[in-house]
Amino acid sequence: MHAVHHAWMHLDLPGLEAFIAVADLGSFQRAAARLGISQPALTRRLQRLEQIVGRELLLRRSRPIRLSPAGAALLPEAQGAMARLADAMRRVGDKPESQHVTVGCLPTLAVRYLGPLLARHRRHWQGGEVVVYDLSGAEIRSMLEEGRLDFALAALGPEHWEVESIPLLEEPFFLVCPRDHRLARRETVAWDELAKEPLISIGPLSENRRIIEAALKGARVTARWRVEVRHLSTAVALVAAGAGLTALPASAVAGQAGHAVAAVKLVDPALTRRIGLLRRRDRVLAPAARDLMEQILHMLKDAPPC
Repeated sequence: MHAVHHAWMHLDLPGLEAFIAVADLGSFQRAAARLGISQPALTRRLQRLEQIVGRELLLRRSRPIRLSPAGAALLPEAQGAMARLADAMRRVGDKPESQHVTVGCLPTLAVRYLGPLLARHRRHWQGGEVVVYDLSGAEIRSMLEEGRLDFALAALGPEHWEVESIPLLEEPFFLVCPRDHRLARRETVAWDELAKEPLISIGPLSENRRIIEAALKGARVTARWRVEVRHLSTAVALVAAGAGLTALPASAVAGQAGHAVAAVKLVDPALTRRIGLLRRRDRVLAPAARDLMEQILHMLKDAPPC
C-alpha cells in the first residue's frame, strides 16, 4: 500500500474515529453502529486513513478483527490525541469568563499544598471545575508545552524559552530509613556513608533522580541503586519494609516519618530542589485560573523554610 499523502499533510479525523471504534469493538458492524454510519461508509473511512498512513492498520480476516503492528503503534497515539482534542473543544466551549482551570502539579506538592487552596477556590468560584494533573515533572512539562495546562507547580530546571518560571522555595533532601536503622538517630548523613547501603531510586522521569545523579556526579560519589520504582509513596513503603533506603525532598517526607521510618538530612553534598510556578508566556489566563495561581504564589512565598 502506498501513501497518497504524507500523514503530516492531512489529519483525517473521521478515519481516526473509525479506526478507534473498530479497535475498541473488534467488529465493523458494531463500530458502524456506534458511529451511526453504514458499514460501507466505515470501510471507506478506514481505507482512506490507511492510504494516508501508508500501512495496513487492521487484520480484517481475523475474528475479532485485530490490529496490525502499525495499527497497534498508532492506536494509543490516536486515542490520546482525540481525547486531548475533545477536552480542548469542551474547554473552549465554556462561557467566555471561563471558570475551568487545569493545573499540573507534582504529587508530593499537591498533597502538601493544594488542599486548602482548592477548598477556598471552590467556595469563591462556585460551579467552576479544577483538573489537577498530578504527574511527573517530565509529563507536566510536555503538557505545558502542548498548551494543555494553565500553569504548573513543579521542581524547576532548564526550561523551554516559551515557559516562564517563578521560583518560590527550596527544599532539602533527606535520607529516609527504617526507624531502627543505625543512621536513624543521626542529625545528618553524608552520601559517602551510604556506599554499602542498598538504595531505592525513583524512575527516570523523576526530577528528583536528575537532581540526585547530577549532584553525586559532581561530588564523585557513587550510590548503589538496587531497586527502582515510579512513585515516592512506593519507595517509602519499601523502606518501611526493610528493602532499602531512599532519598526524598522535604515535601515528600512530610507526614511520612513516623513509627516505621525516619528522615535524616543528607549532606556532602547537601541537595536541594527549587520549587516554583511554570506557565507559558503566550497564554492569557482566565480569571479563575489567574486567581488560583495568585493564591498559590502568595501561600508558597510566605511558606516557612523546609
